[in-house]
Amino acid sequence: MELNKEVQDGLDNARHFVSEGVEQILSKNLDEPHGVSPSPGATALAALALLAVGRGFEIAQRRGIQWLREQHQGGWGKFPGDKPDEEVTQIIRMVLQGSLGGWKAKIRLLSQARQFSHVILSLGNRVVPGLEGPTPEEILLPNILEEKILAKLPLYGRPVVVAASILASNSQAGIQKGIQYLLETQMTDGSWAEDIIATSLSILAIMSKGGYAEQTQRAGRWLVQRQYSSGGWPAFDQLQIWAMGWAVSVFGETTQRPSDVPWLNQAVEWLKKGQNADGSYGSTPPYTHPDLDDTSVALIGLHQVLGEENQLGANLLRKLQNPDGSWGTFPSFQGIPPQISSEFPVYISSVDVSIHVLEALWRRSRSQDEAIWRGLNWILAQQDARGAFPASWFEGSVYSTAQAIELLSKWKFSWERWNVARHIIAARKKGLGFLITSQNSDGGWGSVVETSLALAGLWRFTKVVPREVLDKGITNLLSAQCSNGSFKPSYRGVYAKGWNYEEPLTTALTAIRALQRYQSYQRLYKASFFR
Repeated sequence: MELNKEVQDGLDNARHFVSEGVEQILSKNLDEPHGVSPSPGATALAALALLAVGRGFEIAQRRGIQWLREQHQGGWGKFPGDKPDEEVTQIIRMVLQGSLGGWKAKIRLLSQARQFSHVILSLGNRVVPGLEGPTPEEILLPNILEEKILAKLPLYGRPVVVAASILASNSQAGIQKGIQYLLETQMTDGSWAEDIIATSLSILAIMSKGGYAEQTQRAGRWLVQRQYSSGGWPAFDQLQIWAMGWAVSVFGETTQRPSDVPWLNQAVEWLKKGQNADGSYGSTPPYTHPDLDDTSVALIGLHQVLGEENQLGANLLRKLQNPDGSWGTFPSFQGIPPQISSEFPVYISSVDVSIHVLEALWRRSRSQDEAIWRGLNWILAQQDARGAFPASWFEGSVYSTAQAIELLSKWKFSWERWNVARHIIAARKKGLGFLITSQNSDGGWGSVVETSLALAGLWRFTKVVPREVLDKGITNLLSAQCSNGSFKPSYRGVYAKGWNYEEPLTTALTAIRALQRYQSYQRLYKASFFR
């Protein structure tokens, strides 16, 4: 099947879309089509918080309400166009009713904030496999403020639970201590953890007990700055380090000279400046809490272009490896970003995060030190009988399995580790079998991200993968491309409150990498055919 022109056209359009987004990040002006998708639930909570703050925030609050009305389809789901979700719909209907009835309705609505908090707390424990979280008894004030209980949550999630616990409390016991915790954890930009939901709930919790106008005004201004022109709010602020790291890596994969991509050198400098003092990265500099997944992807991008290890970041990743060989997502830390010191992992041993960490650590010299072997062995132990690897931050096993297969395809075997080598060979065979049999009749593997990752992983095994598998996959991928170069959203990313989201730049970047690799496969196939 000849797809040369279709693939090139698709690549050109996708690269243009991503380049627009990268340049917007660099200019600090990221628009909605390139940013994290808006969230009905987050928009309702932000609108309610601004309603509570009151004077000076009416326009943003009304725009949020109007956006919610436009999204109504018999109810509201976890993302635009989703089937109605009972709890999200309950929140939004209450917010809409309260926004129309004058000051009496506003007072009545704010008095019902306890119901919102129960909804948020119930969402918190259907999050990510492996998340223990506080028990229902531990969530109650003053229990939630005990350090051993807070330690069950990542730092970015703690204000959410504390604020919700304050709103849900019928007792004065611990409330003032909870308010003090929120005041002490407010970030210098006015937000809590650079998080729409955490900031909205913290505003409501503080205002429910009166006072603290300066703090709530600052938080309200932060929310207004994060509102999209459409009126909606994203589930959380942004994933700019994630998008930029992958953009540098994917474009750098086929670029011989960085100067050939107008923004590439500037993006590399942006990544360097976004690094925290301890070597970590958050999702959007300079305020966000460290995330080992963002850290890994930033290091992967830097190495792809610079060809050298970022020693500060690599040392941090080695330091934060779990005793079992895995890596989690969020470390505990001291200080205020970017002047922080990460100390130890909090929770969630994750296959997808561990894969990205190994890719970041292994790129310098392809050497395989003890930390890398322990990480590899842990990942191999997570494969199930079908050959699949579980994912933490994306729905579906194709996501991690495709990336695991790609990682395992690069491994250099040694006689000293022959037992591990045998395990790798067996795991690759099972993983390939799972990916090939998981292909749908339309040629895809589900979402654009899953299809792209599957194609990129299978590309390394073209000697054993039938060509029609790749051809059908690429055809499916191209059919999902939009006129502006982006791709059909899947909303399969998992946000930590159980609300799904789409990040269009990363979706497009996974597609670009698949198209680039298919293009190189076509050239090799044609060359071998005429040899």
